[in-house]
Amino acid sequence: MDTVLVQAASKPSAKPKNRYKFGVLVPNNVRHALYLDRMNGDHQWKEAIDKELRQINDYKTFRLPREDDDLTTYQHIPYHIIFDVKFDLRRKARLVANGNMSDPTIEDVYSGVVAFETMRIAFVIAAMNNLQVCAGDVGNAFLYAQTKERCYVTAGPEFGNLAGRPLIIHKGLYGLRTSSARFHEHLAQSFRDLGFRPTQYDTDLWIRPKDDHYEMIASYVDDVLVFSKEPMEIMNVLKSKYVMKGVGTPMYYLGGDIEQLDEPWQKEGIFTALSARTYIGSACEKIEALLQRSLPTHQTPMAEQYHAELDDTDMLDKGAASKFRTMVGCANWIITLGRYDVQFATMSLSRFSMAPRQGHLKAMIRVFGYLKSHRNGRLLCDPTPPDHPMQPQTDDEKWMEYYPQAEEATPHNMPPPKGKPAYITVYVDADHAHDVVTRRSVTGIVAKINGMVVRSFSKRQNTVESSTYGAELVAARIAVDMIMELRTALRVLGVPIPEPAILLGDNKSVVLNTTIPSSVLKKKHCGIAYHRVREAIAAGAVRFLHITSHDNEADLLTKPVSKAVFHRLIRMSIFRAPAHLKKAKETTKIPPAEPTASTSHDNMVHAFVHVYQATHVY
Repeated sequence: MDTVLVQAASKPSAKPKNRYKFGVLVPNNVRHALYLDRMNGDHQWKEAIDKELRQINDYKTFRLPREDDDLTTYQHIPYHIIFDVKFDLRRKARLVANGNMSDPTIEDVYSGVVAFETMRIAFVIAAMNNLQVCAGDVGNAFLYAQTKERCYVTAGPEFGNLAGRPLIIHKGLYGLRTSSARFHEHLAQSFRDLGFRPTQYDTDLWIRPKDDHYEMIASYVDDVLVFSKEPMEIMNVLKSKYVMKGVGTPMYYLGGDIEQLDEPWQKEGIFTALSARTYIGSACEKIEALLQRSLPTHQTPMAEQYHAELDDTDMLDKGAASKFRTMVGCANWIITLGRYDVQFATMSLSRFSMAPRQGHLKAMIRVFGYLKSHRNGRLLCDPTPPDHPMQPQTDDEKWMEYYPQAEEATPHNMPPPKGKPAYITVYVDADHAHDVVTRRSVTGIVAKINGMVVRSFSKRQNTVESSTYGAELVAARIAVDMIMELRTALRVLGVPIPEPAILLGDNKSVVLNTTIPSSVLKKKHCGIAYHRVREAIAAGAVRFLHITSHDNEADLLTKPVSKAVFHRLIRMSIFRAPAHLKKAKETTKIPPAEPTASTSHDNMVHAFVHVYQATHVY
């Protein structure tokens, strides 16, 4: 089946003349839109154009030249209207300037957006402090801010009586080089007027003190999320300044699903989860259309013994290579949305994006075959502190002899801590010399705040290590750097951190060598990583504990594993089931030959868990 898909991908796909969305033909231009209205016997596209022009006029986006305006000091640029179909089948028209034809500006055109990892941290902080989340979309966002670019257009027939006249662009029309930056400045000032201040960790996550916690606002261009016990109070103020659309409990944000969980999870104090279910579904449909075949079902994203670097199959042609890169791009965004169970496979294959082979495409098809049959994985916004068995460690006074000035650096202007405390847990693992060509090892890391995964990491190490110890020590150093970053992030967000972060690794030699103050280093070339880990421990920022490989969640980020191991690991986080249901399943006894009332109850519990996992997990 996979071979057939590879062959299908190699065939050039005919470029469609028309574009459909939600089963509706999308026009290419104004003339095409009016033609479709005549064919359909309605005026939906005409009404969409008229609505856009009314909004353009209401926001005073254009102005007629005044007597003192010298049009020779302005640059003439064209414009066009693009069309779209919204999810509720509403027709949408947008007038866009051809800003790419204007001269480059000396102004800063950068406009920041909140990082998705920051969003995960904000969601888990909200869960810890019982904050509600409210979403809103600023309508016609760019038109609120004035532009500094000196450009004008010639009005077309859609402008009616103004057709043929020059119109100077006064507001941040969509398509101009600086429109996004100007709106970002306008929205930032609105947040400041509300008493919010940008955080040093992510300047698009804003906080302000409120009683015993901090309220937060996150912005991604014109999408706004408010985290507060009374979020509508903040949203109503924004409504007085902007036209806010879709205000309410978020269900979908930045391509990811925000799920409100059912009763079994609510009993454990978990009410929200982040997933990529909708995006995976649409991505799989897109890929099946590209391949002109259905994706096969797989139970793991990569074959256990597969090494992409050893693949010697034929090179893909230009068309198939483009499809391979499309799949890599979709997989990378799915990982960004939280599905780190395909991160190692994607990392291994994305290295060959410039020169992929047929075997690489076949392996990438397997990744999406797995995702198609396992689309319901999610990251739970679990505020529950971890319950790790604390192992005894050497007295801190012993460290003073070796690292007398060890001290964790903290931001000098961090806000005072408020709200519930956060506990960081990081799993780290390495697969020594996994790349059989370069002999570079692979580092895998899973970082959690309380019970929620906020970051994952899977990458080949930059150096070639001569031993497993060296590879594991390098991985531990990377994990420590990640821990220090997360601790700083939480501090600048005003979150209390009462204890050192817990670093969990399965290499006992590395754990002992870095946690016993008197333990010396034999491999001097590992000195930087060795002292970095030990200094963080001496400063009281990290506790490094040993766990078995069986319990190491980072194991699936370092190598392809068997189906049994893979599914055991993903059930720890991504496909986790409610604890009380798992406990009921574990205590269920095998029924005797003749059922009784009690065994019928046990069978019902077992059946309920099975059905729950089938419908809510996989």
